Amino acid sequence: MIPSGSEERRSDLKSNLLERLHDPLQLRLCVLVVVLAAGYFGVYVPLSGKIIETTKKLERDRKMLELAGSIEHLQKQFHQFEDRVPQQADSKEWVRYVLEGIRQLPVNLISLDCKTPKEIGPYRAIMLQVQLEGTFFELDQVLRWLESNRRLLRADEVTLSPARGIRGTITMHLTLLGMTG
Repeated sequence: MIPSGSEERRSDLKSNLLERLHDPLQLRLCVLVVVLAAGYFGVYVPLSGKIIETTKKLERDRKMLELAGSIEHLQKQFHQFEDRVPQQADSKEWVRYVLEGIRQLPVNLISLDCKTPKEIGPYRAIMLQVQLEGTFFELDQVLRWLESNRRLLRADEVTLSPARGIRGTITMHLTLLGMTG
């Protein structure tokens, strides 16, 4: 049988390739190309999807860890003032508490009004409108009592104005905000 042209070309190509591979530099290049191709198609391509998935999972876990740290920080802050928020206090109890505190101080109570409580997350805010009369130093004692009392109570608004008729006295309008559970 007579070899065909394509078979001759194949055998020439094989012999030519084998001759080139006897050269150490060309053999190294060929082996390098084969190893890189095998590494890319045999290792990287199958694992690239898993790498992307693992990167996304790692980022999600980092965010969860950051959130857990934030929650832990907030819990520590909450435990610092937890005992300052009465759990079952209503508006009447807050009025009694503020009256007891003001009675200990040398000021005149002109009025005390309680507004409807507002819901603030899991807590209720009791709003009290207080009008007091006294000297500057007496009213300063009221503000100091508000800052240092055991409950979580703040002066939301303070307005000072001179009292009518009596010299040296000042009228203070306070809007107090107290937290309850």
